Amino acid sequence: MRYAKLAIGALVALLVASDAASAQSNYPAKPVRIVVPTGPGGATDVTARSVAEFLTRALGETFVVENKPGAQGRVAATYFVQQPSDGYTLFMMASSQSVLPALYELPYDTLKDFTPIAVLSTAPTMLLVNKKLSVTSIDELIAYAKKHPSEITFGYQGGPPQLAGAGFGKMVGINAVGVPFNASAQALTELVAGRLTYIITTADVAKAQVEGGTLVALAAVGKKRAELFPDIPSLYELNYKLEGSGWFGLTGPRDLPPAITEKIFATLKEGYIGKAPQSALARSGLEPVGEGPAQFKARLSEAIERWQDVAAGLGIKRTKL
Repeated sequence: MRYAKLAIGALVALLVASDAASAQSNYPAKPVRIVVPTGPGGATDVTARSVAEFLTRALGETFVVENKPGAQGRVAATYFVQQPSDGYTLFMMASSQSVLPALYELPYDTLKDFTPIAVLSTAPTMLLVNKKLSVTSIDELIAYAKKHPSEITFGYQGGPPQLAGAGFGKMVGINAVGVPFNASAQALTELVAGRLTYIITTADVAKAQVEGGTLVALAAVGKKRAELFPDIPSLYELNYKLEGSGWFGLTGPRDLPPAITEKIFATLKEGYIGKAPQSALARSGLEPVGEGPAQFKARLSEAIERWQDVAAGLGIKRTKL
């Protein structure tokens, strides 16, 4: 009798494993949602819709974008980690998620509760000043700040611009006062009006203002120059080791079956990454990339640690939610 029960148990386990393997090989067998932590139109949303359109064509099932903006992405992320780990709810992660652990005590673990699939685009950021400031380089901005030490301000919405703006000031010896805004567009408006000293914003937004003659781009905030500003140096070139560029990557839930992760990435690698569907992202000011699961995990881990170090250096303590 005992052996019969063991045999039945083994058979059940085999059938369950077989069913799971079959479900993964047949993935997707129904529509898939891609949760986006911002509203329509932003870089995260643009990347998600580009990927959703491609995967719908490539895999024969509908991939639909579901926008859940709010609380710097915490609303969407908290919702996402509560979903089943079957691969039918995915998450388009923005680089801002790597900053949140340095600012808040989150109800989820950014490293453990998301399964990296692929980083698909980056959004270079630029440090801008008002043209009327008559500053055309980082050295000139530092010199100006030393002459006007009590007047230096930077604007931010939150997340990377907040820590990057403050981190830059500390790095170059500027006692800059951060001014928070509900939207990055408000900070941009205040800079154009001359009521801020500098801001850090995406290259596509920066280009429109620079070409309009109101603002001056001093540096790309990262390791390399922005493709939209090939003649403007990066902070790393100027020996200021600050990385503030944005990135956007597709993730699955915790414990997403490896077979599904591999199938999605293989599909993207075959027909999206480096191909025409992805190159269209450049029209939105994004720079296409194609990092796989291992590279994505390493990027996320490094970013979380880096921003925590920046926050600690600035004396920022995590807020309890």
